[in-house]
Amino acid sequence: MSEPKSSSSKASTSTIWLKYILPLLILVVAIVVIYRMLNSKPVAFNRPAVEQVEVVDVEALELVDHQIFVDSYRTIEPTTSGNLIAQASGIVTWVAPNFESGRPFSKGDALLRIDSRDYEIEVTIARAEVATAQLALNEEVARSEQALKDWKKINPNREATDLVLRKPQLASAQAKLAAAQARLSKAQLNLSRTEVKAPYDGYLIEKLADLGQLISSNTPVASIFASDSLEVRLPVPSNRVRFLQLGDEEDKPQVRLVADFAGEQKVWLAELDRTDSVIDNATRQWFVTAKLPGSILKEEAYLKAGQFVSAQIEGRLLENVFVIPSKLISQNNEVFIFSEGRLHRQKVAVIWKGDDRSVIDPESSGELVKEGSLLVSNVLSFVADGAKARVRGEAVKSSSKAGVENGQEAKL
Repeated sequence: MSEPKSSSSKASTSTIWLKYILPLLILVVAIVVIYRMLNSKPVAFNRPAVEQVEVVDVEALELVDHQIFVDSYRTIEPTTSGNLIAQASGIVTWVAPNFESGRPFSKGDALLRIDSRDYEIEVTIARAEVATAQLALNEEVARSEQALKDWKKINPNREATDLVLRKPQLASAQAKLAAAQARLSKAQLNLSRTEVKAPYDGYLIEKLADLGQLISSNTPVASIFASDSLEVRLPVPSNRVRFLQLGDEEDKPQVRLVADFAGEQKVWLAELDRTDSVIDNATRQWFVTAKLPGSILKEEAYLKAGQFVSAQIEGRLLENVFVIPSKLISQNNEVFIFSEGRLHRQKVAVIWKGDDRSVIDPESSGELVKEGSLLVSNVLSFVADGAKARVRGEAVKSSSKAGVENGQEAKL
């Protein structure tokens, strides 16, 4: 009877062990493991931060006088040009040998003739009318004089009236003679217009009529231009206008005109002649005009009317300013100044900004921007204000000196 009790006791002990003691033991072991893991984590090693030293190139700022040149472009055009108009109708019976595109001509040269026979007949008729009117006037003068004599014989003490003296008839005869003479003048003028003459010295751009062609009055027969002068009408942006020299009639600014001929550049000098009185509505730009003498067409084989040129207009002379490369100025108009081993961002007052060089006003710029200050001459990106730096040449010397000192220490 004792054996059943023993088996029951063993079963009860196993149940207690599995149900209470084993979970508690597992929990204790887990706590111990976690505690050891937390107390045995690696210790972070704090390295001292190393400040980066920029190596830069510098140049000393120097006050200079700088001549401004305003860039522009346009085509060379004749000052005077237009169409040569025929004022008579008829068939073209003759053209001059130089009535060809590109040929020069002189003022008064006959360039083209129109059949003049109809106009010659009109002149003959007009002359006959003048002769008839002159005869009628002479007769009226004689009648008037005879009437005056007759009146004095009959009425010696009375003054004759206008009707008695035939003054109305005399005035009518005089008017008819004047009208006949006017018709003759008009017929002669029309006859002279059958010969088309050059109105000035110039060149023929294009002929619009030729031998045997029937033309009517007011028909263009040629396109021409005067050779006395050429001009270039140059656009100037509104922000560049204040740098131009305007209103100086005695000493006019020079304009440098440059044309490119397959890589070969030709340069001509012109004078700034005038400015437009209005601003262009389409572009809102100013226009100034430079003039060239017409003789240059004969002297310079390359220069032609219609030639596209780029221009440099002589502007103001800016005195006591800094001139630096434009690439060194940031979008915020800042530059880097090297001082006492540090880089300093400085705001600058840009007077003129060109593609290559810009002009800085020393009086309106930052306190470090003064004569003798060291301007960083290479472009820096993402560099903080006050960053440490060394000049490139000095950096090499410092490295060499450090290497010598380390070598001496190693020998010791």
